[in-house]
Amino acid sequence: MNIDSLTHILPKEISSEISKFQKLDQKFKELFNEKTKISDADNLVNKLKDCEINKAVVGGFGWTSDEITKLCNDYIIESGSKFEEIIPICSVNIYSKNTESKILNYINRGAKGIGELHFNYDEEIEENKVLKNTLRIALEYNLPTIIHASEPLGHSYSGKGTNVPEKLYSLAKQNPENKFIFSHFGGGLVFYEQMPEVKEVLKNVYYDSAAQPFLYSRKVYKTSILCSNINKILFASDFPLINFSRCLSGLSDLSDTEKKHILSYNPISVFNFCLLYTSDAADEGLGVDLGGRRI
Repeated sequence: MNIDSLTHILPKEISSEISKFQKLDQKFKELFNEKTKISDADNLVNKLKDCEINKAVVGGFGWTSDEITKLCNDYIIESGSKFEEIIPICSVNIYSKNTESKILNYINRGAKGIGELHFNYDEEIEENKVLKNTLRIALEYNLPTIIHASEPLGHSYSGKGTNVPEKLYSLAKQNPENKFIFSHFGGGLVFYEQMPEVKEVLKNVYYDSAAQPFLYSRKVYKTSILCSNINKILFASDFPLINFSRCLSGLSDLSDTEKKHILSYNPISVFNFCLLYTSDAADEGLGVDLGGRRI
């Protein structure tokens, strides 16, 4: 069972009217234009069948428009019901009203996590009641929250933001029991886990490899495993930004055991999949209980 831990889809009513939705949502305007690669659920599933990935976690973005948030969340949840390959998560507009009840509704409909969120963490965000309640719900239901991470160095790109390692570290420190997935290897935060006090604060933080070919050499996987833990790294493509085969090629330097953790065991655990037991896991001395935890 190979799992891509972060992909994105949009309903056709949005992708066919880019200019309309650019006016509704600042985050959408920042991330999308007429040349941006966009996929719907059918295209995603067809692409999965062409590669070595069996399932894909599908999320939205940190929308600032209630209309886009609802359209995307409903579409992702419905796509998860339609296709067994899709594992849905729900995005959140942290500036909206009644967001908590909406999150609970999506969880009841099958959402396996929250994200991807694109806010820029600072003192103001720290006091945001919607975010506080979102994280409380995530903790109560043992769901991961995926946060976009920003590299403090390197080239700029649309949506890069300012969620640099220092800010993500503060977020984890303020919410020590929450399960987080910081995208793009946490903007490099994973490397700081060589510091014992940092590793302790980040004990419930995982890192995905979204857009790895655009950001890091393939050596980042080995380096991240050495700096952190083989159980905390997740394969993610960020599809349709990058195709699956290009991202999978980044795993070529890894051992079979490392690949099994990054592609299978780790996402099964993080997203609480009910896959009970697998022969591969048995070979590694690993089982998975109903909560998705290794036994």
